Amino acid sequence: MESIMRSTTTPKVTLNKSFNGSTQKLAANKAVVKAASKSVVTCEQKPVVIGLAADSGCGKSTFMRRITSLFGGEPTPPEGGNPDSNTLLSDLTTVVCLDDYHSLDRTGRKEANVTALDPAAQNFDLMYEQTKSIKEGGSIQKPIYNHVTGLLDPAEEISAAPIYVIEGLHPF
Repeated sequence: MESIMRSTTTPKVTLNKSFNGSTQKLAANKAVVKAASKSVVTCEQKPVVIGLAADSGCGKSTFMRRITSLFGGEPTPPEGGNPDSNTLLSDLTTVVCLDDYHSLDRTGRKEANVTALDPAAQNFDLMYEQTKSIKEGGSIQKPIYNHVTGLLDPAEEISAAPIYVIEGLHPF
């Protein structure tokens, strides 16, 4: 078990680390997640950054859509942005898919003989700088990797939210 403590009145919220992602358990933990998100929003001056690491295709994005809706509001792509954006926004959260930090498009990876899973095909320096900027309360021009076309699309503007989640194969 892990405790999160925030505020001058020291509320204590316990999150179950053994959560296995099932819908029933997600619903059962809804009150805990809501309490944690309210504590974060009312007591933190800077965004809380969470990294979610897991293998490709295992359900990270699906899991984050569910968690994002529990933190407040239905997750949506950025307004006026690319319809193929991997970014999710809700009232309290921004979830960024680290696929957007691929340094090469699909053709470039093929020519370089690397896969999208290869750390050499990631722009970790940009990811670090942008995460740092968000943590400091700033806005960024986040790149977009388009899974449909395999191309690197024009960047989208993302502003700091109380909870900023980076999810992907290499978030740390």
